[in-house]
Amino acid sequence: MNRIKLIFEQTMMVSFMILCYIGIYGLLALRKYDYQFEWYIPGSIVVAGFLCSLLTVFLLYGAAESKDESPLKYNITKILHFILLYGVIMGFGFLCHWYDELSGFILTSVIYVIIYVGAWVGTLLLFRRDEKLISDALDKIRDEE
Repeated sequence: MNRIKLIFEQTMMVSFMILCYIGIYGLLALRKYDYQFEWYIPGSIVVAGFLCSLLTVFLLYGAAESKDESPLKYNITKILHFILLYGVIMGFGFLCHWYDELSGFILTSVIYVIIYVGAWVGTLLLFRRDEKLISDALDKIRDEE
């Protein structure tokens, strides 16, 4: 159940961040280009977010459990995670016309790094919230005894 929750949270977080980027890019591109928000773009955002969350859960969730045993393997897994997610996002961006020119590719690459860092920060905040809820529940049980 925890993995399903993590997949859902990651999908929503990454999809929201990608949607914000495409919205801002669209506003900036309206003046310069004939930018159109096609009907399939919202769906492509959700699918890209879902694929990214699946990769996150399968790559990093298992690697985090063995983090103490092999820190080098964990760090290599994080680098592999970054590269694979970059490939997914840029692939979706190319196929779904999130960007059209080299400048759009570069901007999308920069925004990808910002979204990647934002997703890590958001995930850490969600984990801290969950830890606090569990800690509060344990404290409440101890107080009742």
